[in-house]
Amino acid sequence: MKKIVGYIRDFVKQDFHAGLYAWTFIFLAAAIILNTQFHIERKMLNGLGHTVTCMAAYFVFYAVAYYAVAVPQALLLKAGYLHNKMFWIKSLLFLLLLGVDGGFYYHKEYIQSIQGISSGEKYYLSTLSNNMYRYLLYIPVLLFAKLAFDRGRDGFYGLALKKFDPKPYLFFLLLIAPVLFALSFQADFQRSYPQMKPWRIPGAFGWEAWELSSVFEFFYLSDFVFVELIFRGALVIGMTSVMGRHAVLPMIAAYCFLHFGKPAAEAIGSVFGGYLLGIIALNSRNILGGYAIHMGLAFLMEMMGLLQYYVFKK
Repeated sequence: MKKIVGYIRDFVKQDFHAGLYAWTFIFLAAAIILNTQFHIERKMLNGLGHTVTCMAAYFVFYAVAYYAVAVPQALLLKAGYLHNKMFWIKSLLFLLLLGVDGGFYYHKEYIQSIQGISSGEKYYLSTLSNNMYRYLLYIPVLLFAKLAFDRGRDGFYGLALKKFDPKPYLFFLLLIAPVLFALSFQADFQRSYPQMKPWRIPGAFGWEAWELSSVFEFFYLSDFVFVELIFRGALVIGMTSVMGRHAVLPMIAAYCFLHFGKPAAEAIGSVFGGYLLGIIALNSRNILGGYAIHMGLAFLMEMMGLLQYYVFKK
């Protein structure tokens, strides 16, 4: 824990610039307010349908967030990365990957076309595929980027056990667990969790409820590694070769936009969470801490959602 506090203290001391931080705050605050009013992602982007146009729109969406901070940062701090072609090549590739992911729905269309299975089984396969397709999307693109641009750097964008100490993250999860337990009695929580509700599809594929949940939870929880791989791995660790510590703030802006389909409180929280996780990734060259937090919180909320239905409601 002391090491993490030291990372944060040293980063803020070196990185803080009143004008830059004020601009980042104003930009993200305005974006969150506009999204709250107009529902940019849910109504505008998703309203484009499941098309290449939707993917292109998501690419522009994330690019606006990223470069709205990266460009002013370079100008205010007189950083030279805007003149480095690798900055543009790598950042555009990573943002394009986010764009394709945002508008990718082909797996759902394929599942709906399958004959001979029930609507409940299609629902189950659809929820599974939402957490499986990123294996086929992210790994090839990031592997290409690693071999093409970062071959000489250790690790795979922070995905390594080296320099990973799980104790601070486990301590945090122990502290937050009672809070989540209290929240689990609220109706909004129970509507949202668990993400896949096995009682809605009894007997799907001849499986018991615990079998349906176990398979889903494995892929659901493992999917969080891709959030860390693209944001803290690619956009922080991967971009430090051309941006140094300046890779953190632009990543935060894109990460905030990722949460625009969720309540405003989550988008606001993502700014602070992304800032802390970005600093940790920058210094440790490791993303497992962020994954531990994401996966741990998701696991606790899923289990509490299941407890609410199968234990407390019975």
